[in-house]
Amino acid sequence: MKREEKSDLISALQSSLKDANGIFVVENHGVTVKEMEELRNELRPLVSMFKVVKNRLMKLALKDTDFEPVSAMMQRPTAVAIATDALAVTKVLAKFAESHPNLTIVGGKMDADVLDTDGVMQLSKLPSLLEIRGTIARILVEPGSRLARVSAEYGKKEQ
Repeated sequence: MKREEKSDLISALQSSLKDANGIFVVENHGVTVKEMEELRNELRPLVSMFKVVKNRLMKLALKDTDFEPVSAMMQRPTAVAIATDALAVTKVLAKFAESHPNLTIVGGKMDADVLDTDGVMQLSKLPSLLEIRGTIARILVEPGSRLARVSAEYGKKEQ
């Protein structure tokens, strides 16, 4: 890779990091190209970038950003997922890592927390924002619907 290409890649990574709400590092040693493409396809709607990047270049891109602590996790050949929906990315990575033992989740950073492998796995078990909204909506609507059913039954009895 030429120097100009490297600087273009670093600036592309930095621009992706500006819009990100999380970044996750996985070791892809022993994962086939077909399996990586499968993972990319699953992550595509949830990330601004999922890329196998040289650690040195990624560390340069992370320098002077909120995600700089992640650079300590990059020691072996890694792929980086720069997430726009961090919680959903943890779910996809955890599911994929269970079925593909060659993929190892190293850790990541979401909001203010630096996460290790266990932290990412715990986050993957949480309900998504959409599921939480559905639960809240159901909780709010249920008393009114019960009241309507009781009122309707009461109205039928007098006839």
